[in-house]
Amino acid sequence: MKRFWCLFLIAILLLACGTEPDAPIVEIDPATDTAAPARTAIPETPEPTPEPTETPTPTPEPTPSPTPTPEPTLSPEDRLYAYIDGMTVGEKIGQLCMFGFSGTKEISAEFKKILQTYHIGNVILYGQNMSRTNSDGGFGQCRRLCESVRNANLSEIPLLISTDVEGGNVTRFHWSKSLLSAQSLGKKDDTDRAFDQFRYIAEGLTGAGINVDLAPCLDIAKDPGATFLGKRIISSDADVAARIGVACIEGLHDGGCLSIVKHFPGHGATAADSHESTPVVQKSLDSLRLYELLPFAAAINAADGVMAAHISYPKIDDEHIASQSEVFLTEILREELGFQGFIMSDDFRMAGLRKQTSLSDGAVQFILAGGDLILCGANHTYQKQILDGLYAAVENGTIDERRLNESVYRILSAKMRVTGWDPFEYED
Repeated sequence: MKRFWCLFLIAILLLACGTEPDAPIVEIDPATDTAAPARTAIPETPEPTPEPTETPTPTPEPTPSPTPTPEPTLSPEDRLYAYIDGMTVGEKIGQLCMFGFSGTKEISAEFKKILQTYHIGNVILYGQNMSRTNSDGGFGQCRRLCESVRNANLSEIPLLISTDVEGGNVTRFHWSKSLLSAQSLGKKDDTDRAFDQFRYIAEGLTGAGINVDLAPCLDIAKDPGATFLGKRIISSDADVAARIGVACIEGLHDGGCLSIVKHFPGHGATAADSHESTPVVQKSLDSLRLYELLPFAAAINAADGVMAAHISYPKIDDEHIASQSEVFLTEILREELGFQGFIMSDDFRMAGLRKQTSLSDGAVQFILAGGDLILCGANHTYQKQILDGLYAAVENGTIDERRLNESVYRILSAKMRVTGWDPFEYED
């Protein structure tokens, strides 16, 4: 029996060795000598292969936008010149003219056509345009007339509208307060009185629609009574004329008006009237520097404009009268005295000019000499001759556009000061 069991176990072992490695293992229950049910081996569950982690894409740093190069900031002067560059030649020529017309109620049809066709930028009103006998002294009538003129202006550039109120006999309106003559102001030698009178004048003018006063006279004479100006001369003393003249200018500014001083380089050394003829003064430049030019030099930084006289000074310029002379307008007034405002002619209707040159040639020479603003009252034939001369000179190159621009710049600068007009209002 023992031998049987030994053989049996050997057989079992041999049988086990012949099975496949993964076959179920049969266990023998020792109590019954029978094989226990086969137990299937459970393979180990392999660790799951981890999903490959996606390498995050780095967020790129934003590329900074290049800082734009700022546009260069233009100076006010450069901005105004840029505006002028956009004007037509006709518009520029129109700014160089201050013309008048007849009538008291509204702008005349003929002058309205000239104003609009030639882009006239400035207007002069004389006594013939005022109704000083009206109950209000003519101020209301003048205001309506100025409104009519401004309504006819097709340009965005406002008009300068001028007159000449000096006091004394040159008043144009009936004023509720008495206006002392220049001579009386000089005798009082009271700058406060002069300032107050011309502030009062400016307030009356601006209320009537006028923004330029062709005053004060800075002419001086040893004997004012011997000249055609008479009481329009402040004093024979250059210092008195200078300080009272400057006070008059400052009063006009305080009241809202531009001031045009006159009659450069001085009308006091002659009895002749340049309305009727061409006065001739035999004085040297050194002599003028010591006397006649002193009030103008004192007022040079205060005045908005200087009016040039139709007078001959052959010892200083033997070719041209003062209003046509580069020596007087450029070399003396601009370069020696340092005047930066606009230079205005006396009226082109005057014989002092017309006996020397044609109006068309005179207009061209005035600009070439350094002038800016041509004055011509109510003579439309003369006005057209002036315009014809300027247009032809620009077309043939006698006057280049750069020279036009210089004068237009001075005039528009004055308009900006007195009207509040801003050519850059709608710029970004």
